Amino acid sequence: MVTKAIIAILIGYAFGIIQPAYILSKMVGKMDIREHGSGNAGASNITAIMGWKYGFIVGLVDILKGIFAVLVVKWIYPDNPDLAYLSGIMAIIGHIFPFYMKFRGGKGVATLVGMMFGLNWKLGILFALLVALPALLADYIVIGSLTSFIALPIVTFILGYPIVFIIIGVCLTILCFYLHRANIQRIIKKEELKISAVIKKK
Repeated sequence: MVTKAIIAILIGYAFGIIQPAYILSKMVGKMDIREHGSGNAGASNITAIMGWKYGFIVGLVDILKGIFAVLVVKWIYPDNPDLAYLSGIMAIIGHIFPFYMKFRGGKGVATLVGMMFGLNWKLGILFALLVALPALLADYIVIGSLTSFIALPIVTFILGYPIVFIIIGVCLTILCFYLHRANIQRIIKKEELKISAVIKKK
């Protein structure tokens, strides 16, 4: 079982460290996206800096890597759904902490949505809505990010996954708030870039 878990961890992390925002910013923008905007290597920041076309590509790839991390492990170990879940979690962690970027990646929201699509398409839709609706209502993408990660340990508990996954979910929720601390401070100061402003700008 330990060997299987290690394989699931490695597969998930390998998918997670694929960083389209970083790659596109280097190849197309001739820059490191982490040195601009919010400093985040993710879809929202690259949208603000490079436009919706690149933001869409990044968001799609970040979702797909969460999906494939789960589906590959499902295919290898069809009788152990816990391993597929573990792989999805590791894809999120890989996205946030890619080793070749000195562990400074994105914030894991799109990959979380992808993980849920890999587990069950209904869960994927639920988490996509948990990101989109609060973000649109508040006009801040960060709000959707927070609500989706708040839901992670709750959904994990409801679905009956082992307690260790619930604990990991709580830790990721806390990490999400920590990673978004600057965004939260800018919202309080009314300095955070609004979704509507990005749409008008681009």
